[in-house]
Amino acid sequence: MNKRMQFARSVLLLVGILAVLVGYYWVHKPFNFVMIGALGGAALDGLAAALLAAAGGGLGRRLLTALDPQSEGVRVYISRAERLALESLLGLGTLSVLALLLGLTGLYTGAAFWGLLLGVALLTARALFGWLRDLRAVARLAAQPSGGWPRFLMLLTVVLLVTALLRAFTPPTAYDALNYHLVGPARYLAAGRIAAHADNFFLGFSQGAEVLYGVAMGLFGRDTAAAPVHYVLGLLGLLAVGGLARRRAGEAAGWLAVVLLLSAFSLWLLFGWPYVDLALLAYGAAALVAAGAWCESRRTAWLIVLGLLVGLALGVKYTAAGLGLAAVVYAACQEPRRIVRNGMILALAAGLAYAPWALKGVLLYHNPIYPFIFNGLNWDAARAYLFNTPGTGFIATGRVGQLITLPLAATILGVERGEGFSFTAGPWLLTAPLLLPLVWRGLDARARRLAADCAAFGLPLLAFWLFLAATSSIGAQTRLMAMALPAAAVAGAVGIGGLSHWPRRPFDLAFIMRAVVALTLLLGALDAVRETVQTRAVPVLLGLVSRDSYIEQQLGAYPLIMRRLNDLPPGARVRLMWEPRTYLCPVVCKGDLLFDHWARALRQEQTPAAVFAAWREMDDYLLVYDAGYDFWRADERLAAENARFPAALAEFMTPVWTEGGYTLYGW
Repeated sequence: MNKRMQFARSVLLLVGILAVLVGYYWVHKPFNFVMIGALGGAALDGLAAALLAAAGGGLGRRLLTALDPQSEGVRVYISRAERLALESLLGLGTLSVLALLLGLTGLYTGAAFWGLLLGVALLTARALFGWLRDLRAVARLAAQPSGGWPRFLMLLTVVLLVTALLRAFTPPTAYDALNYHLVGPARYLAAGRIAAHADNFFLGFSQGAEVLYGVAMGLFGRDTAAAPVHYVLGLLGLLAVGGLARRRAGEAAGWLAVVLLLSAFSLWLLFGWPYVDLALLAYGAAALVAAGAWCESRRTAWLIVLGLLVGLALGVKYTAAGLGLAAVVYAACQEPRRIVRNGMILALAAGLAYAPWALKGVLLYHNPIYPFIFNGLNWDAARAYLFNTPGTGFIATGRVGQLITLPLAATILGVERGEGFSFTAGPWLLTAPLLLPLVWRGLDARARRLAADCAAFGLPLLAFWLFLAATSSIGAQTRLMAMALPAAAVAGAVGIGGLSHWPRRPFDLAFIMRAVVALTLLLGALDAVRETVQTRAVPVLLGLVSRDSYIEQQLGAYPLIMRRLNDLPPGARVRLMWEPRTYLCPVVCKGDLLFDHWARALRQEQTPAAVFAAWREMDDYLLVYDAGYDFWRADERLAAENARFPAALAEFMTPVWTEGGYTLYGW
């Protein structure tokens, strides 16, 4: 058979194969447009997060090189994984500041963000490609664990990360996201600028993470891009923790430190929510890495990096002040005679990194650390009292035993969405570090040095947590101490690993501990899989469940009520009473974030008639969450004022409709 005939037959056969495939799937469609749209949307969200991470990595590498011209030799002090995390966090923090400046000048738009990312990529192209090469090398190394125990831990990590990622692509329903984490970015994007919002005091806080969420949301116009950015920040924290523990205590310790964090159910939940706590965790991990690098090298550049990380963390959440305390104590322990010099370097670097957020606070809210100490826009001593809940700490409420045993109490009594600690940490994250004194003699020099670093960094953070818990019930929440969890995870991994040097008689305690840890980690992974299934994350990603149905399943009546507000005239102004969530509101809504709309107004205006007269000028409707009122009316701080609300409401307003525990009132 000649070559032409063979070619023609091959072409005909290929056409026939393709025709069968086209014909079959024309009838038996494996996909529909809804599914393609859902999966395509998730791909866009992932792309937005990846673009931010890559731009941050390239920019961070350039910044680190500028801080220390010899940083190409930085691998002497830190691993490739640690360096990737450190560079990305420096770069993302800088991108957040640049986006803030764009927003303050009226350029908080998708077009401006594309220009920002493209400009950063072009200016840092060489560093960016180097960062990507290192990322690929770390991924290859992570995919090849040596030994059964590291392989088991790696597989658990994959399960936990995949399930968390599935949830990160789902529509936002987490409580604080609907209160303020997404409210700010959405409002800024709608207005094209970052401005003051007197009705939501949370928007006056530092917003280092939320501003990045706005960038991701603006790239493709999707609010589901925010949670994947939070997920990426968490990944960077895990990268730093795993790299640090692996370099100084072995491969198994690296994987175990990562899994101790991920298997804490409440922390795993955060990987799927657009909150800010994983950013705080990541900066805490990077600060621990930078502190160790400074200790080994004694290069001032590393002390500056440590200070910058503290300042960037303060730009995310004010509780990062504890991280500043830890950095100062660590420096003092290492060089007590140079504490003034080193303290000034740390303070200046941290102040420089935090300065843009202080500027935002001063310009928009009249307070560089709004709303604390100096009050500011729509804030006074009465609101500060409600927010800080003084007199509710462990000492005032007689829970001294819990205060003394804080890590143990938080482990046993902490339950997600429960009272007090409000965090399920798993059995080992906060307790495994207690093994260190028992295994200390069996640790090698590098593991001891790492454990000492974790103690020098972790104990000041524990003292900070003790202070918060002693003075306020909110301060006891484990989530507020996210920046301390990396030190706890690394110390716990070293402690558990140190049992391998324990005597094998009368029984092999190291084997028993490993078996128990493996069992609890499997149970944690089972919880993650069950939560992913119960929340129907996969069906919504495949387009089998609509966005509205998913949100209704998670939030009950609230989204239905918000949807009903669509019937109001465009631009209608609605004051929410005893309901703080406004993100899904289709008109202009003012949330009751401290549940004090009525009580505060009554105290200021004196009479109910004056209060309702003022509200009539500002609002078209009142939406009262009846169950919320029933819950908060007995609050002793506001009980007297709240008791007067029903009679005044009946006198000045008329019900329009009642549904799902909410009542809309008109004038």
